[in-house]
Amino acid sequence: MTPREFTEFSIYLQQRPGELAGVLDAAQLAGVEILSVSTAEHLDRGCVRVIGQPEAALREVCERLVEAGVGPVVESPLLGVEIDNRPGVVRDLAILMADNRVNVRYCYLVPPIGGRGSALCVFRLDEHERGMDVVSKADWPAASAHGGESAA
Repeated sequence: MTPREFTEFSIYLQQRPGELAGVLDAAQLAGVEILSVSTAEHLDRGCVRVIGQPEAALREVCERLVEAGVGPVVESPLLGVEIDNRPGVVRDLAILMADNRVNVRYCYLVPPIGGRGSALCVFRLDEHERGMDVVSKADWPAASAHGGESAA
């Protein structure tokens, strides 16, 4: 299986109306196609994780946001794995990482890019390069190695 690499931009925002809309509007005005957006709370702030193309344009948007007092913004490498729509697929990937002693910080799903192809499971790992190597050498799908599919 061939893993894909992405850069995720984690943008820390104030908890007030319009912050998320402002980030997404700035990205659209810069011609960025948002591939994925995920939000979470972090202490008293919001954390918006964005993957977009072109990456350089999204980076420029983030730099302008920081200059305007938004942030901080943290750039992180992500590993993307094309997945089948079946029960247990994320579990199987988590087991693959665990069996190879690669720590998963977090993961989430990205819908098919441009509405075509398969969804992706993206991972933020402690050891990005090692995770890329593990996935590229894996005999996929891994479900058969762990007793089949699971609803988990």
